[in-house]
Amino acid sequence: MVMNSRKASKIDTDALRIIKNPKIQRSENLKVNPEEIFIFPVPKQTYQFLEGVWTSFVNKMVSLIYFDDEPCFSYAIFEIIDKDAMKVVATATHFKLKELALKKSVPGIDEFIKQAKPIALLDPQNESSRYLQESIIDFNNGLRPEIKFIDLKNEPIHPDKRSLLTDTMNYAVGLPIFIKENPIGILWGIAKDPIQEHEKIELRQQFFSLFDVIEFVIGKELDSHLDTYMARKNIEKADTHSNSKSLFYTITEEQKEPVTSIIFRSHQYETEYRMDASFIIPTSKGYAVSLKQFTPEKFNGSKKNLLLIPGFFCRRSVMDKLARELALKYGYRVFSMDMRGRSKQTMPKNGKKEGWTVDDYIQSDFPEVLNWLKKQFPEEMTVVIGHSMGGMIPRFYTAAYDKISANKEGTNLPKPEDYIAGVVAITSPNYIRLSSNMFYVDQIKKGLSMIPSRSVVDFFLGMASFSMQTTIQTIDLKRFFKMLLNLHESLRPFSYDIGTKMLTIKDFVGYKEITPPEWYFLVEDVFCEESVSVIMQFVHSQLSNEESFMSSDGKINYTQEMKNFDLPIYSILGTEDKIVPMDTKVGDLDLLKSKNKVVEKYDQGHLGIIFHNETVRKICANINDWILKL
Repeated sequence: MVMNSRKASKIDTDALRIIKNPKIQRSENLKVNPEEIFIFPVPKQTYQFLEGVWTSFVNKMVSLIYFDDEPCFSYAIFEIIDKDAMKVVATATHFKLKELALKKSVPGIDEFIKQAKPIALLDPQNESSRYLQESIIDFNNGLRPEIKFIDLKNEPIHPDKRSLLTDTMNYAVGLPIFIKENPIGILWGIAKDPIQEHEKIELRQQFFSLFDVIEFVIGKELDSHLDTYMARKNIEKADTHSNSKSLFYTITEEQKEPVTSIIFRSHQYETEYRMDASFIIPTSKGYAVSLKQFTPEKFNGSKKNLLLIPGFFCRRSVMDKLARELALKYGYRVFSMDMRGRSKQTMPKNGKKEGWTVDDYIQSDFPEVLNWLKKQFPEEMTVVIGHSMGGMIPRFYTAAYDKISANKEGTNLPKPEDYIAGVVAITSPNYIRLSSNMFYVDQIKKGLSMIPSRSVVDFFLGMASFSMQTTIQTIDLKRFFKMLLNLHESLRPFSYDIGTKMLTIKDFVGYKEITPPEWYFLVEDVFCEESVSVIMQFVHSQLSNEESFMSSDGKINYTQEMKNFDLPIYSILGTEDKIVPMDTKVGDLDLLKSKNKVVEKYDQGHLGIIFHNETVRKICANINDWILKL
């Protein structure tokens, strides 16, 4: 996330520690006391804009985690300056989806909005007002506002607030929010257990990062587009474990649009890194591929670049945890890939949206990226790391290379062995066999079992061809989930009754791996549009009587071609995966020509395997060991 570096000197980022900001030394005669400070109301235009954004403040607060992966807070509350009072306008809570799936009773904080009364700024018991007055002095002295730690059960707070506290609301941490150099309110994180001294250090680091993000994002939108969606998205995506040190817009020979290049300092990894977004690579039919690059402060000397490819219906953001771990801890230059249709940058400039197929990913998008990487780094090889469908793409391209080349004569298709050092396939199938009865596919398949396999193939290939000619050529999974869950334009009220409304969602992500904030992140930022033709290819593989994944024209059986795959391969399986069950994968490696074949298993589900922090760290450590031996 882009942040304003105007106050970069306020914390000791070079020494990687946050300490209490020193006060400006002034004569006693010149000092302004906090109780003298007048708090201005939030301007009308700013208030109206914030109404569409402030839920992102509390959503981000409850998604904060310590370096040991434990959530920082159970609850979050945002108080805004509402004319001459402080008013609670947004709340959020952090609980596991598993609890909801099992229909357990989970506490909430809706009562804060229902029962909380506005408290006058001049009320002598309004501790929030006193805190804001102190923060205004800090801010005007060129400092970030000091972070406030409060013992809610033993320190004075307003009686109207105390009456709303539950048994699990014991400790609060406050962050004053400033927009255009004026305070707008206070963001509170609330925890059940005491906050330890080392946790306070981590919280200060994250809070200062969040302060900068909110100030910059809201200020930028108020000056330009007033886009509440982009503001919410940018705040919720921000990496609070890092601080932005500098921002540049860089140019490249290949594209007209500048690349956003940001230098970060990571608190968690204790290193600096650079993130570049986005490199745009034209492919076929007017589409393009978009790459995000993570460059570490120091390389590991392996001369291997990593290309991360997300799966079905997913943007590259789903790979961010893997990307940061591999770049910042293990010293790789990492690229994450948005294929065609994943963002506006990858769509045709004329706005004409034609359907695309898995073959376009395999035969056009992927080879163009390989060519681009080789041009940029001619002395280095690429290790491709793909999740789900993202792991199918490099394997199918490599295995079916001869047939693809014959069908695309005259095109510049890179030879896999000259470009790819190895492939890491994470919960990635060779054909589709869901073990979950999602959307009643078992019943459908039973009916189709009486139809000759060739007829089934012809039917689905015909459907795919038909979809290319219709106006409904893509499906937006984000909108689909919102419709399915009976939610309105935004999921931001943090309503986590997904488990009771869509039982099979647990098979898609795994309840024990995905927390509510992470699921929310998936729906809001990761899930995207997918071509109907792509969907039909997957449906055909699931419902056909053969173990196969066919090209859209029926000329290539990618599954059968896997017998030609001879590159090093590292296959990662999830024991709880219902989308790519282990029994559809375990025997695959025996059929490959490759002499370097490794299989690892983790007790995770399909998406949980790349979201569960401890699992991600283990996977990256093992991937690094494997790559260094290539």
